[in-house]
Amino acid sequence: MVFMPVLSISAAFEPNQLKAFKRTDAVMKLAFANSNAEKAYWCECDISVKSPLSLAPDKELGKGRAKVGIIMPGKSREKPIKLYTTPNNFAGDYDIKMTVYVYDEDGAIAERFEKVESIKCLD
Repeated sequence: MVFMPVLSISAAFEPNQLKAFKRTDAVMKLAFANSNAEKAYWCECDISVKSPLSLAPDKELGKGRAKVGIIMPGKSREKPIKLYTTPNNFAGDYDIKMTVYVYDEDGAIAERFEKVESIKCLD
């Protein structure tokens, strides 16, 4: 039996890199696509970052949850996530870990998967 995921997720950053040694921010645009032609799914996503990244502009916040909503059959939906840095960020790649929960019409988890994206920080 071949397992076919019911949702696919992709991420794009705007701007596509952060600046080192400065307080900067970026938007991570998550795109969720429902490949199933018959079922709608409810989706939410836990997001985890490590310092110097933060999910809040004024304090260190390493964990958050994004409620994506209902994704109809064959459709997609985007969810923007704001990312912030503290001034003590160095050049390198910073990982963003996502745990995606997909619920079917009964409210049961149809799928759970993890994905890691990274954003570059340059001098």
